[in-house]
Amino acid sequence: TGGCDDGDYIKTIEKPINSYKDIVTISDSLVIPYIYTSAVSLKNLPVAEKKKKFFDMMLPAVLVAKKELSFLLAKVEKISLKDNPTSKELEFIENLKTTYKANNIELLKSRLHTFPVSIVLAQAAIESAWGTSRFFLKANNPFGLWSFDPNEDRIVASSTRSGTKVYLRKFNNLEQAIVGYYTTLATGPFADFRKERRKTSNPYILVKYLIDYSERREAYVQELTSVIKGNNLTKYDDYCIDPQYIK
Repeated sequence: TGGCDDGDYIKTIEKPINSYKDIVTISDSLVIPYIYTSAVSLKNLPVAEKKKKFFDMMLPAVLVAKKELSFLLAKVEKISLKDNPTSKELEFIENLKTTYKANNIELLKSRLHTFPVSIVLAQAAIESAWGTSRFFLKANNPFGLWSFDPNEDRIVASSTRSGTKVYLRKFNNLEQAIVGYYTTLATGPFADFRKERRKTSNPYILVKYLIDYSERREAYVQELTSVIKGNNLTKYDDYCIDPQYIK
């Protein structure tokens, strides 16, 4: 994928969506960076079409978020090699350290590493019930990310935890949700996963380290594995944003 790595800015295309017909079919490994501004229910489509539309809807935003993290990592690497970084560069690093809960630059770098797209797509499929869940449709939240901050945009979940209300984060678009998801895996209780993703990009090895993502534990890992295998999601691991949209 020689054309995947140039530039440091992606020219995304915001695309409103009123029905599944507005989702652009992906037929090539160079993906146009459409960012769908709202989610749309796929529940009445035949299973094969529903799955294809779901991945067509999610993939551009996943690739954009992943690429933007690689830009950030490259910028952090570059600044960390400087003898006299500017005050602006230092401020940039400090802000990122806060976001990624990192108290030093090496930890920050390790937290900006991403992992195969196949895992992201499989988790989104499971967590959003293939794009049919309420929090996906009402909050652009395909990963069921919780909210613990009353000041952020959120919706109340229909179920409670031991009688306590649970809130789910509400996002403006799918790309924002995916950034939130990457940040959760970078800062949450997934240290073994983070360590392992530096060593391998094999999704079947990595999913074993997501056992704490769900209370279903082993059953969840098994489901992730079968969704990746059954839908041949590893083919998307080599897809990237069309270089024409990278400046």
